Amino acid sequence: MNTIYDFETMSQDPHTGAVLSFAMLNWDPKKQYTYTQLVDSAAYIKFDIKEQVEKYNRVITKETVEWWSKQNKEAQQVIAPCKDDKSITELHSFYFDNMPDYKGGLIYTRRNTFDPVFMTSLMEVIGEELPYKWWDVRDTISYIDGLAHGSDIRNNFIPDDLKEAFVAHDPRHDIAMDVMRMQTLIGALNA
Repeated sequence: MNTIYDFETMSQDPHTGAVLSFAMLNWDPKKQYTYTQLVDSAAYIKFDIKEQVEKYNRVITKETVEWWSKQNKEAQQVIAPCKDDKSITELHSFYFDNMPDYKGGLIYTRRNTFDPVFMTSLMEVIGEELPYKWWDVRDTISYIDGLAHGSDIRNNFIPDDLKEAFVAHDPRHDIAMDVMRMQTLIGALNA
């Protein structure tokens, strides 16, 4: 069983930036899933930005706020504070509560120089250990680029039948789409 995760953030600096939300998903690379199954299986948590800034000195950048203001309404909903926003200190237990029992899988993120660095810096700030072994981390962009090598397929392609369903910058959709991309390319290679 593999795990994939994604942060939505208020800064592009993974060492100091505040995080809006986090989603993670466990999937078996030997099984075929529908997009809906993947999105519905994703675990999701939204964070208290104010707490991160005031208590942990995490940063919100003007450029990132401007970028969010240009995104679709569904994606912008995550910016508004909510009474159910959680403390960043809950990230560690949230991860383990949603980790599969099988401990032999790989950990995927879109870019290894972004989400895993956020995870490391957040764990340091809250005084917790990284919830996985660093050597188990892989990135989906390299995986997808490798599978599509020699073709004109881009690593951010969206299968035609999923264009209406996909909500960009919702971390549940982002991770589900990366699993679908890998599944689609593996299926095409094995056909």
